[in-house]
Amino acid sequence: MEETHQSNEPTTGTALATTGKGNARVRAILEEAKNILVEEGFAELSFRTLAKRCGITVGNVTYYFPTKELLMEQLAVYIFDRWDEGFQRRVPERLTDHIEIFEYSVRYMIEENKRPRTNALLQEMWAISSRSDTVMRMLDVFYAKMRAWIEGMLAGVNSELPIRARKLRAALITSQIEGLIVLIGPRRIPHDELRGLEEAALVAIRQLAIAPDGSV
Repeated sequence: MEETHQSNEPTTGTALATTGKGNARVRAILEEAKNILVEEGFAELSFRTLAKRCGITVGNVTYYFPTKELLMEQLAVYIFDRWDEGFQRRVPERLTDHIEIFEYSVRYMIEENKRPRTNALLQEMWAISSRSDTVMRMLDVFYAKMRAWIEGMLAGVNSELPIRARKLRAALITSQIEGLIVLIGPRRIPHDELRGLEEAALVAIRQLAIAPDGSV
């Protein structure tokens, strides 16, 4: 029986915006929410602070995001989608082979995670998630999108791989990419024995992506 692909992204609420002005306001709210997390931390993220920074009322914010849980879930989607848009703009036109595009995407993700603002945002979310169900849900949404994105890449790189295996490998690759933040990036103490770590990770991820089913 042919397997049917089903998205592993969790179902989330959607911010209410049906007009161009409404969509622009939703984006502005989410952008400021992201800025607050990076610059001031989760503790400072409130509807009142958001309203002040956006130049709107608290009622305007809660019209689009009735709960903080919905705000954080949609923020996760917004952050990933902005990242994906940046990636799509930067993929060199000369890259047409699936594996070349996959390798470029992995390098792009690693470099993006090393950017100070991205790194600060992820570190803040990881730290808070251990004591906040709302932030844990946000991370769950974010990494579900990342896994689904990588899974889509794997479908082109290794088309013979069963869907179940693709999902597991996408999760492993996600873990490898995000785990590098522990050892590389802003303010990390350099160690001689870690020279070449990124290239070694790229080789390992490539091998995992192209390996036949049952071989890893």
